[in-house]
Amino acid sequence: MRSIVRAAAYLPVGSSGVVRVAASDEDSFTLGATAVERTWLDRDVVAEPLVIHLLGEFPLMADWGFPVLVGRGAAEVVRRSGDAPELVGVLRALEEEGEGPALVVAAELPERAAGAAGSVPSPFGAAAVAFLLESSGKARLSRFEATGGDRSAVALALRMGKKGLDGLRANAILGDWDAAPASGRRVDVERVLRTAGRDTSAVSEGAYVPRARYLENLPSRWRFAADECDACHEVTFPARDVCRRCRRHDSLTSVSLPRDNGRVVAVTMIGKGGQPTEFDAQVEASGPYQVALVEVANGIRITLQVTDAAAGEVRVGDSVNTLLRRLYPMEGEWRYGRKAVPAPAGTTERGER
Repeated sequence: MRSIVRAAAYLPVGSSGVVRVAASDEDSFTLGATAVERTWLDRDVVAEPLVIHLLGEFPLMADWGFPVLVGRGAAEVVRRSGDAPELVGVLRALEEEGEGPALVVAAELPERAAGAAGSVPSPFGAAAVAFLLESSGKARLSRFEATGGDRSAVALALRMGKKGLDGLRANAILGDWDAAPASGRRVDVERVLRTAGRDTSAVSEGAYVPRARYLENLPSRWRFAADECDACHEVTFPARDVCRRCRRHDSLTSVSLPRDNGRVVAVTMIGKGGQPTEFDAQVEASGPYQVALVEVANGIRITLQVTDAAAGEVRVGDSVNTLLRRLYPMEGEWRYGRKAVPAPAGTTERGER
């Protein structure tokens, strides 16, 4: 039997009217990815099988993308509808049956799902929720027993999560559970849809990375996985299976660098004509974008595109977090990587307040 041990929600910062709207570099996978990362944290599962239930419309790559995101080479992925009764049924079934960890992920992009078969939009707009369930001696049935007026899984989860989840501690309910009307950065929905709907058969002329190399490097690209040498204590990022200082292969330990509260040490603006061709549509739709050099750990600096911020908003010395976002379409699919976003007000380097 299992019980819910942690829950997290993610609401985009953009809005159109009072409804949350995802940015052009977001989709259901990136929404769900942020919720999952907040739920999973740095949990390390070595031998236990993992099952992931996806509620809603997700891109095909989500079947392998979510297992990679949580550091699992393989996991059982089950796709389900995104309505409220389905969420209730899945949670209750997982709590009453089976062993090992399970993730339940629900995501919605109402502005992009208009007319989609079986779509049940949430009144809150774009959002994602994730639940982590683990084996326990006794099932603790969640308080998802009645859907009331909620038709979508995300809407139900947001309402119930805000009230508390069957006695979970406050520090086990993470993220953006305040489903109040949006009042954040204004988003031009038509522009977002044009950019998000780009032809994925684009041919690279600039920052081309073969798909095999892209997939090989995903642990570093997505999770900031690095190698720490037990002999000389050097940290190598991206992970190369060899120490960059002593060149040893036999003394490496995989570690994850911090993904939040990095310090900006340099910024530059990329204007029209200065971008790799992969970002042509982004510049045409949204104008210039910033790129920041971010120190995520002592001596480890990563170059990241800035998102969820006005051009020029991020400055040297600022604290930034990172989120998984879409980069550009290539070889018939979207490529994903981490981008920098401004840290919440009051957060300083390494998360101190």
